Amino acid sequence: MSSGSRISKGSSNQRVDKDVLCDCELPSRTRTSKTKDNTGKKFRVCPNTLKPGKKCKFWEWIDEEPENMKAIIEDTLSDFADYLKQVLEDVASVREEMKQLKVMIQILILLIIVKVMFWG
Repeated sequence: MSSGSRISKGSSNQRVDKDVLCDCELPSRTRTSKTKDNTGKKFRVCPNTLKPGKKCKFWEWIDEEPENMKAIIEDTLSDFADYLKQVLEDVASVREEMKQLKVMIQILILLIIVKVMFWG
């Protein structure tokens, strides 16, 4: 939906949406459905829809995010950040273990060489 600076309140059930123009090139009105099947659902219409003699048929549903979508997104991002942090810590740990294994392998190779050279 448009930002608050682009939408101004009309009546309690109507807002002016300056970003979405109707077929008459007028700012559309955002309204709230009161029908049984769509109670509370938002839609846009031409401001001339109810005026006699006007023929603009502009009308569309507004797909809105659920009210708690921001909280869901924030929680998901937080969970992902925690997971990513753990993965990075695990990668650092594996790298450290690899360094230690390389040193141990070098020591073993050196011991094998010493054994072969001195104890035959």
